[in-house]
Amino acid sequence: MRTAYIYIILASLFVNSFFVGCSTPTENTITEDEEPGSPSETSQNIYDAVEESGKYTARDSVAAYLCRFDKLPQNYVNKGEGQKLYESSTGNTFSKWNFNPWKTLGVMIGGDNFSNNEKLLPEGKYHEADVDYGNMASRGTKRLIYQSGCVIYYTADHYESFRKLEIQKN
Repeated sequence: MRTAYIYIILASLFVNSFFVGCSTPTENTITEDEEPGSPSETSQNIYDAVEESGKYTARDSVAAYLCRFDKLPQNYVNKGEGQKLYESSTGNTFSKWNFNPWKTLGVMIGGDNFSNNEKLLPEGKYHEADVDYGNMASRGTKRLIYQSGCVIYYTADHYESFRKLEIQKN
C-alpha cells in the first residue's frame, strides 16, 4: 500500500512538472479576450517604465518609447549608419542584411522613411523601425511603422498587413 502511494505521488509530480515545463510565459502577450493593439494595463506599465536613456528592442517597449519621447531609442541607427558600422566593425564590405544587427553590431535598424507605396496605411509621412530580432539570423519581418503624435502600426509579415497599436499614456 505504501509503495502504491509513493508511485501515485511520483506520478502526480511528474505530470505536474511536465505541464509546468510546457507552459509558456504570459507576460506581454495578448490574451484571447484582449483585442490586439488595444491599450492594456501592461502597455501602461511599459509606457511608465521606458526611460529616455534606455535601449529597447521589443515591439511594445519601442512603441511606448516612440509615444513618450517622439523618437527612437538610442540603440537605433538608420540603414546607412548600420551599413557603415558593419563595415567598420567587421572589415567586410556590406552587401545585404543577411545578419542580425543586434547580435552583430549591438544596434537595431530604424528611422528610415517608409513610402507606403501600396497605400495600406492612411496618408502621412511614416518611418520604420525593426523590432523583435530575438535570436534570428537576420533582421526578420517585424516592423513598427510610425509618425509623430504616437501613430504607430505593427507588421509581423514585412508590410503585408498592419495593425494599429494603441499606447496607453498618462
